[in-house]
Amino acid sequence: MILAKSPETAWRVIEGEAMILSLDNKVFRGLNSVGSRVWELIDGRRSVDEIVSQIVGEFEVTAEVASRDVGTFVAELLEKRLVTTTPP
Repeated sequence: MILAKSPETAWRVIEGEAMILSLDNKVFRGLNSVGSRVWELIDGRRSVDEIVSQIVGEFEVTAEVASRDVGTFVAELLEKRLVTTTPP
């Protein structure tokens, strides 16, 4: 699954932490450093697996934990319509 930021989303990274606003449903979300990095990696070209691999390489986390945590985070972003999916 390839992820892209929703066109109905405004965001900015301030001091390493992303702030996201859904213009569609007015959902506002602040992210920690790992969540912010995941958000930056969501670019419409990378798959969830590629994002997980990048997180494992950049943070002290196992592939199993990163996969679980990124999966949970992505599910939340999808539920709030902050990201969209495209076929690989």
